[in-house]
Amino acid sequence: MKKLFAILFMATILCSCSQTVPTTVTRSGPPEDIITPEATFYAEITSSKTRPIAVMIDNDEESARPQAGLENAYLVYEITVEGAATRLMALFKNYDIAKVGPVRSARHYFLDYALENDAIYVHAGQSPQAGRDIAALGMIDINGLNGLDGQYFHRDYTHTSSWHTLYTGTDKLAELAEVKGIRKESDELIYKYNEQDTEIDGQPATEFTLPYAPFYRLTYEYNADSKLYERYINGAPHASQSGQTLSAKNVIVLYMDNYNLNDGTNTGRQELDNIGSGKGFYMTNGKYKEITWSKSSRLAKTVIKDESGTEIILNPGITYVQIIPASKGVTIE
Repeated sequence: MKKLFAILFMATILCSCSQTVPTTVTRSGPPEDIITPEATFYAEITSSKTRPIAVMIDNDEESARPQAGLENAYLVYEITVEGAATRLMALFKNYDIAKVGPVRSARHYFLDYALENDAIYVHAGQSPQAGRDIAALGMIDINGLNGLDGQYFHRDYTHTSSWHTLYTGTDKLAELAEVKGIRKESDELIYKYNEQDTEIDGQPATEFTLPYAPFYRLTYEYNADSKLYERYINGAPHASQSGQTLSAKNVIVLYMDNYNLNDGTNTGRQELDNIGSGKGFYMTNGKYKEITWSKSSRLAKTVIKDESGTEIILNPGITYVQIIPASKGVTIE
């Protein structure tokens, strides 16, 4: 039975564990000494000192897809940009991914989420506001348009002849970070994780749709066998260049107001009211619960709590953070 939530107030990683870690890892020892994907993800994410790499990924239109590397991310943010399109920022702790992209330009509000994750921020160009903020915030970023095309970034016209053709790899980015003297270790971890897959006390959510724009409707469908939410765009599977349908263990929906940025360019670039508090939903294992989010400053971490005021603990696996205009409604089935 469909429940239509027309949310008028503000509200706040993709991929399966099997997409970032082996389905099973067997060590020398008895049969019971088999590490599950959940345990491996938990150990790698919570114990790793590897500093995340955050890459801006194109999603402007159909020719930007399929993307490469999203199935290897452990945390992905999706936020509206100009023209009501969305852009993705994918975070990686695996430095051995050969192809990630298409890489696109920075927008200033994405910087907040790179900063709170203490990530190495990677982009190809930037809006004027993002350029000013990168300097003002003292961010040490990697810009693929700064003479790096060809060595650490490359063009691939396999899927399109348009501008959606710039790619990199976390292997190349780690190499470049070494060359530039960029710190590659971090103790920061924005979310807490259960060590094992845990059911939440919530309402059924086997399918839900986020209507970002008339030309872009994002749907998550729950696969009870894999216990993952699979992504669909306008009714078709959102597949990577590997042919794999992208999926998430956790989906966090945050409601925030966005509006045209008065930057004198008349391009419709967006401002995002992400400092303050609001509401949203958390989905995992075919259920959802209402949440609240709060962020006190651009450098502060976003805190997500359930209705009882308890901070959300995610299930081990990749999470998508869907930031959607507060004027939109989410259809949950």
